[in-house]
Amino acid sequence: SAFAPSAGFVPRLRSGATSVSMAMDKSAKAPVITVFDHRGCSRAPKEYTGAKAGGKDDEMMVKAQSVKIEVSQGTAEGVLATTLATLKKK
Repeated sequence: SAFAPSAGFVPRLRSGATSVSMAMDKSAKAPVITVFDHRGCSRAPKEYTGAKAGGKDDEMMVKAQSVKIEVSQGTAEGVLATTLATLKKK
């Protein structure tokens, strides 16, 4: 088969930084993606300070960051209750 390992293939155990962990991430961080589209806008963009491309791409930017998401206990309980109610209907 095209996807079968070759005869000399030896699987290696993963450890440390190469390991795939199934442990719960308790950092409460989530990716936040912001799209800036200043095409045709008279406001000078201040978010990007790098080199210019010389075209319409100079008026657009995508920013990705990892942000700690903070939610009140009441909001978390409300989301949990709504989710469980939806799951029970199925």
